[in-house]
Amino acid sequence: MISYRHTVSGHRLRRMLSRSLVIATLSGIGVISGLIPNLAESRQVEFSSVAYAQAVSNAEVTNYARSVLVMEPVRQTAFNEIKRIISSDNIPPIVCNQPRSFSSLPTEARNIAVEFCKRSRQIVESNGLTINRFNAITVNLQSDAQLERRVKNELLRLQNASAN
Repeated sequence: MISYRHTVSGHRLRRMLSRSLVIATLSGIGVISGLIPNLAESRQVEFSSVAYAQAVSNAEVTNYARSVLVMEPVRQTAFNEIKRIISSDNIPPIVCNQPRSFSSLPTEARNIAVEFCKRSRQIVESNGLTINRFNAITVNLQSDAQLERRVKNELLRLQNASAN
């Protein structure tokens, strides 16, 4: 049996992981209150308000990356459950600080969205960030390539550390 490690070069594997992490980061981050990406599977992130740029410390990058790593599987599970309930891949955008964004969902799906939003907030706060700061970092990622690189590197570092 040929292992994956032998069929893909280390550089190529790292590049693939890096791209996956960026996609996961940009699609899964936020979803709390203030600036929140929607819950939809779309790669486009929509925000509901504006945050101001501010220098991001190394500790904040680590806390942000930890939040994203914990939040992403929760987001995927919620998305899949809602998709199953409404029997469609076309889930309306769900923005946590805009309850109207998911008011058209069936009750069971709406409850999943509400629980997801609560859980996301808890995840961010348990990793030492306020919702406003998490959302400000999310916005900064859109226009700051250096910050994006720092977050991406921290995501890789944390994933590698948990794999060992």
